[in-house]
Amino acid sequence: KKSNGSKELLIINKELKKAFNTIKEEFEEHLGSVNENTNEIQANYEYLCNIDSKIDKLNEKIDDLQLFIKHIANEKTSKDDKKQVYNHIFLTTREKEVFLALYTMAEEKGPITYKAISRRIGLTEFMVREYVTNLIEKGIPIIKKYVNQEVYLDIDQKFRHMQAKENLVDINESMAKRFV
Repeated sequence: KKSNGSKELLIINKELKKAFNTIKEEFEEHLGSVNENTNEIQANYEYLCNIDSKIDKLNEKIDDLQLFIKHIANEKTSKDDKKQVYNHIFLTTREKEVFLALYTMAEEKGPITYKAISRRIGLTEFMVREYVTNLIEKGIPIIKKYVNQEVYLDIDQKFRHMQAKENLVDINESMAKRFV
């Protein structure tokens, strides 16, 4: 009986080893698949980051083109009128905040970056870019300069003077105090 029991134990032992080896192989195969998927996800992420960067550059170029077109249109009308006339411009509260940050910071320090504005008002750089585009589309003459592949923004001096004189973008006193 002991020898039958030993044989049965040996058979069970071999079967268990075989089963565990099969399980181990399946785990290793699964681990390989997970590693392959991780590499593919990382490659896709890097690709998306690259595309996002290119989209940002395209947005900046589009902003420049819009500003250039507006500048040409303004030159034509200013040649016709001999004097640039700005009308009152309606801005949302966020647009006013971006405008005020740009207006006050550029007055103090000269041309400033999207990053500086975003830090000042607590919005992302992407959002600041979008709001600056809105300001340009609404007729605010924002000047962009590139230094070491970074965009620096300022407001046209004539517009700055008219804003100070006539409050063209309707900035109320309480909002202005937050940026002084």
